[in-house]
Amino acid sequence: MALEIGTQDKIEFKVKQSDLASNLNISPDDGFPDVFATARMVALMECSAAKILIPFLKEGELSVGVGVNIIHLAPTLEGDTAISTATFEGMEGKLYKFSIEVVDSAGKVGTGTHTRAIVSNERLMSGAKKRIETLN
Repeated sequence: MALEIGTQDKIEFKVKQSDLASNLNISPDDGFPDVFATARMVALMECSAAKILIPFLKEGELSVGVGVNIIHLAPTLEGDTAISTATFEGMEGKLYKFSIEVVDSAGKVGTGTHTRAIVSNERLMSGAKKRIETLN
């Protein structure tokens, strides 16, 4: 089974209070608004692309995000549903390339491109641990 260009999948996500930008305040000077955080929208976009790759994973493999290039176009309020639709656009070397669009009840709120790689979970975790060990 091969992944065909144009394959799509989507995720519908109800925006909760914990998903709002106002929860991302790191310092007292931050004053982010009570709307869907860009970081959470990016996570939703990544998950919709990852969902497409699930049938192609072998045991012990997972897909990881490698790159994102997005534009957050409009605010989404708590309680609204954001729908992220990913479309497989093809391969870029060993990377899987996707275009992604997010809409809410009022229309388009985000768009962009995303690349993912399929990796061995064991190799990924081993590499992460080796990076830390070199610091000690």
